[in-house]
Amino acid sequence: MRWAIFFTYTFLLFSGPGLSPAAAQVQHEVFLPNTEHELNVYRISGDEPGKTIMIIGGIQGDEPGSYLTADLYADIHLKKGNLIVVPRANLYSILLNRRNGATGDMNRKFDKDKSQATHLEEEIVTILKRLIAESDCLLNLHEGSGYYSPTWISDMENPKRYGQSIIFDTDSYPSREPGKMIELGTLARAVIAKVNEQLPNSRYHFRANNHNTSDKGSLHKEQRKSATFYALTQAHIPAFGVETSKQITDLATKITMQKLVINTFMAELGIILDAPGISVEKPQLNYLLVKINNEHPVALANKATLNISPGDEITVTDILANYPRGVTADIEDVGTRNDTNMPFRISRPTRIIIRKDAEECGWVMIEPVSGTPSAPAAVTAAQTETVVQLKAEALTVNVEDRVSTLTEGGTLKVPRGARIIIQGVSTNIPSKNNSVFVNFKGFAPPKSINDGNDLNFPIYTGQDLLPRFSQDKKGELYPIIVTYEDKTIGQFWVEINGT
Repeated sequence: MRWAIFFTYTFLLFSGPGLSPAAAQVQHEVFLPNTEHELNVYRISGDEPGKTIMIIGGIQGDEPGSYLTADLYADIHLKKGNLIVVPRANLYSILLNRRNGATGDMNRKFDKDKSQATHLEEEIVTILKRLIAESDCLLNLHEGSGYYSPTWISDMENPKRYGQSIIFDTDSYPSREPGKMIELGTLARAVIAKVNEQLPNSRYHFRANNHNTSDKGSLHKEQRKSATFYALTQAHIPAFGVETSKQITDLATKITMQKLVINTFMAELGIILDAPGISVEKPQLNYLLVKINNEHPVALANKATLNISPGDEITVTDILANYPRGVTADIEDVGTRNDTNMPFRISRPTRIIIRKDAEECGWVMIEPVSGTPSAPAAVTAAQTETVVQLKAEALTVNVEDRVSTLTEGGTLKVPRGARIIIQGVSTNIPSKNNSVFVNFKGFAPPKSINDGNDLNFPIYTGQDLLPRFSQDKKGELYPIIVTYEDKTIGQFWVEINGT
């Protein structure tokens, strides 16, 4: 199992009238960059050492209170202790505003123990497991349906509902230290008592929700596959699901309650912070920076129009909005729902849609106009197939989070076991780029109908490829065939090195 860290930066936080540097710092890492599964991780170190709490938000994408709350802690200043914050564990499902990701519920994948990931979501789970191993406590933020009650009150308030509860897998669990126990129930009830004191509306009071996950009679056996059960039974740390109710419609109220719970857990573990504020301001694009061909980026205000020549290559390099995180660019009908920092040749009118999580918050119009000065394109959209024969010219290929261009007929050499994603194709008639199919021979993507188009699917070269489709059936050299209306218009090669 491997992954690439796209970038890591560390900066000092400042305090006091003279702005002298404090010891606290934030380290930011990005995994699977420029994909729909991009994972941002923030490690916050306090002025003084102490215990570490891991906060996960957005592991299920239709629970905005979870990832917006976690977001508030991503660059907070701590006086003592540490945080590991993953605001958007499942960006793919967040962008679609749905519970499940590309291959199901991410919070039901922690029971797997494989040396090689099978999909990007399993890569994310593996990363989360390693972060859990660095922590002293896990808080997995959620929004649950209805209201939890230990006894049946109504269809929306009963033992099978999750809302307004703190979930744990058992009251007490053996610690790694001989003779000691992890007292989850005691900790959860202490937190709940202090939080409820600050909630005047008793309807919003939290309840302790012991799932008794390992018990034969548990109502929640599916939780044996969850992040909290993994953290407790494999990492031997206390782990909790923090559930506000989906029946509470005011987002600021849910964020406030999540913050109360997090801050109280932190206090119980001796972590001292400068509490984050709540921002529920409507997301709004301010400016977009777009690079045309190899020129310097141009700044475009919300709802502006950018005129280009047909076939120009554009790249969204920066998004300036009123939120620093959770913002993506989607070039309509091109690429994926996250096209930030990816080059695309444009030959017909389209929009760059900017989203804050699943919500559209701005756009810029792209208008190809003949005669617009720019770098020359190979062939304009005005040239038809009757004049120019359609040919594939290049592929944009992501290998272990490094993006490169492979020209037609060329060979890309990769180590066996590397992850490959074919993220785009360029032809000599840019208007046809989105109409061609790219088929990596020997790979079958995880979708119900295999139409032969393998764009944007992760290919794990150590496990996903069938050697009989390789040259000489040796499992070393595989063709990538580009077709248009069932006619081959280009061929590329991938050479797998190593054992």
